[in-house]
Amino acid sequence: MTSTLFLSPHPDDLVYSAFSALVEQSGTGTAVIFFNVSRFTKYGLLPKYFVTTMRTLEERIVLARLRIKSSFLWMEDSSSRSHPISMQNTATKLNRFRGTFRYILCPLGISGHPDHLALRSMAIDYWRLRCGGRPTICFYEDLPYAAKVKEIDVELERCVRELSPSCVDLSTRYQPMSIDQLKKKIAFSKLYLTQNDQSELLKKHAQIIGKKCGRAYAERYVCSL
Repeated sequence: MTSTLFLSPHPDDLVYSAFSALVEQSGTGTAVIFFNVSRFTKYGLLPKYFVTTMRTLEERIVLARLRIKSSFLWMEDSSSRSHPISMQNTATKLNRFRGTFRYILCPLGISGHPDHLALRSMAIDYWRLRCGGRPTICFYEDLPYAAKVKEIDVELERCVRELSPSCVDLSTRYQPMSIDQLKKKIAFSKLYLTQNDQSELLKKHAQIIGKKCGRAYAERYVCSL
């Protein structure tokens, strides 16, 4: 039985944004990566086949080392697609994943990135219609984007208001991280060699969130009760 279903727009989003949950669910979690077909790299836009192969391999290696089962839906991300996201087709792919889940994790949508918002919408529908709203659904802060927002608490509250019509009784949860856990997160984030090094932003944001719960470092989630 899989206890947690991790839903990720792209390779790297879970490690950047929900590392503490990945570690906690090691050996029991399943990660579904939606938009792994890409042209985006730190060097600019490169051929799709090469970038997709590399980004998918990076994610497979990282999740395997964290003992998280991975599954890829092979959908084009915003850097490579020339047509709108087919929400119906994507929902059909997501509905293939069945199980008794205790938690479902998905992006909060802080960045406003179309891939993140599309996945958030599909995750809510899956949680309500396929799972009957029974698992706890948790929205992770979209890093590194969230670390670049000056008024992050205001932006978080805005996202929660957007969610309130479909997800009532949401609450903020903090997951403290030790210095060793943060170092491990930073080390794993650097395994995404095709992407920019986000370690400074990840560390800075973990410090900011840690202060809010009286710890040195932490991650923040918005969860249903």
